[in-house]
Amino acid sequence: MRVIDIENITYNMRNDTQFVLRCEEVFHDKISAAAAHILSVRANKPFVALTGPSGSGKTTTAMRLKAYLENLGVPVLMVSMDHFFLDMDKRPPEAVGDWESPLCVNVELLTSCLESLSVGKKTEMPWYDFRSGKTGGWNTVQGNPDAIILAEGIHMLNPLILDRIRDRATGIYVAPRTRIITADDRVVKPEQIRVARRLLRDHATRGHSLRDTVARAQSVDVGEQNYIAPYKANAELHIDTFHDYELCILAKYLREIPQFAQDLTPEFMAEHHLRVLNDVLHVIPPLRTQYVPQDSLIREFVGGSCFTY
Repeated sequence: MRVIDIENITYNMRNDTQFVLRCEEVFHDKISAAAAHILSVRANKPFVALTGPSGSGKTTTAMRLKAYLENLGVPVLMVSMDHFFLDMDKRPPEAVGDWESPLCVNVELLTSCLESLSVGKKTEMPWYDFRSGKTGGWNTVQGNPDAIILAEGIHMLNPLILDRIRDRATGIYVAPRTRIITADDRVVKPEQIRVARRLLRDHATRGHSLRDTVARAQSVDVGEQNYIAPYKANAELHIDTFHDYELCILAKYLREIPQFAQDLTPEFMAEHHLRVLNDVLHVIPPLRTQYVPQDSLIREFVGGSCFTY
């Protein structure tokens, strides 16, 4: 677990452009290292199973890996586990109301599509309509036996899925893994950083109020502990997605939301064990998006990404 002081962030913000570019270079090097490993085992492991908890940045990490490999001339087919959710009325009773459960996933269809793509077949791939709670349609995708099949989703390292491709898959686990020490020796933990990311993303793209996102954080954390964290050991690679400058930009946009101070009161945040995060979001120096590259992982949460989510 990496640890940094908030004073270090504040000091580096004196030259914010250089700070951002240095942090982005660090993450680029992580993508490069992951790509090198994938290529070194490609002959025997054409699949990549990439996972991480909600707010980890796994989707952008997967897209960055895809772009990096394709720039090297390696074909990549990306598959999102989210499109393989079972229709709401077809889920087993024990998964009803629990979106974090792996039993919500049509495992048979997912693994059959992965296999089909890997041998070069035209494959009918579903897309999931979250508004209606069922499969919204199908797209035909041409497989490629020479391609890396990069599958991302919260359950990709769960044995229910992974065991079917384990001998041919590289497992990757992504999440913030950095703790921030405040001036009074309190700690902003990685799970709190993910809450800050989701606060902004869910408000901007999903219509959730700030309080709703905070209220859901506990159930999201329970799902992580039950269904995701136990399978970290199945990953060959671990990527810390925290960018040292990111709380500066998350704080800037959160503070510009009119309901920010009204909804996220010290009392409400303390009740949900987020008082330290709330205090930091109020005092950390702000950063503008013009310094952040369009392919940055942070754009997944603040907007303006060159990727489509």
